[in-house]
Amino acid sequence: MSFDFDMHRIGRTIAQLRRDRNMTQMQLADEMNVSFQAVSNWERGQSMPDISKLPELAELFGVTIDQLLGRSSRLVEKAAEGKLEELPALTVEEVAGAAPLLPPQQMDTLTDQLMKQEHLPDMTALLPFLPMEMVDELLRQQAAQEGSLVRYAPFASEDAVDEIALIRSKAGKSFMELAPFMSEDAIDRLVREREARGESIVQLAPFMYEDTIDEIALARNAADKAFTELLPFISKDTLNQITLDCLRSGKSINQLLPFVDQSTILQLYEAATKQ
Repeated sequence: MSFDFDMHRIGRTIAQLRRDRNMTQMQLADEMNVSFQAVSNWERGQSMPDISKLPELAELFGVTIDQLLGRSSRLVEKAAEGKLEELPALTVEEVAGAAPLLPPQQMDTLTDQLMKQEHLPDMTALLPFLPMEMVDELLRQQAAQEGSLVRYAPFASEDAVDEIALIRSKAGKSFMELAPFMSEDAIDRLVREREARGESIVQLAPFMYEDTIDEIALARNAADKAFTELLPFISKDTLNQITLDCLRSGKSINQLLPFVDQSTILQLYEAATKQ
């Protein structure tokens, strides 16, 4: 069973148990060898006792850890006792449910165990609690198994996302789900490669350097190649330059009109007719 973590409920339980024993917050703090502020934060649901304090707190109040937390959790109980090795196989659901209570080292140990399973389970629920290097490894495993990457990418490093996107692109596989999490340098590299092969780059346009978009648009215009798909992303200065070039050479600017304001068009027209 997963642990339904609710700091406010647990805080109310601690406060009620303290009052039932006619203890002040200061007395409880002295008993637990913590600060008065720590106890106050527990009871207001703003923080939790360290998991190593749970057995001591439960013993002080004459309750079980399950009663203190309001829900049975074999993982939390064993973690509090420092006996995680006694637990049989755990599920991602159990680890994720207890994650807010577990110190990083215990979380890393449990995650390592889950990652060693023959078939990697869906680890999405654990991602906010894992170090970036561990998420990177999970992302690589997902990629190797052709699994969905979009849920892992927001928690992974930019370097790891770039690495996988570049590998997938080289293999002719889709990488678009990773684009929002890639570095602009990696996007720029892939855009230039696709442009050189004559492939569409419009899906990558929202993530590209503006200078790269401008450069490609100018090159396409000079070569009489279509660049309409890039119009929403071209800088104003470059769009003005392209419009002026079209007016000078007698080319149609109909496709540009929705993206150039009327006063600019008038100024450009006057400049083109004077030359």
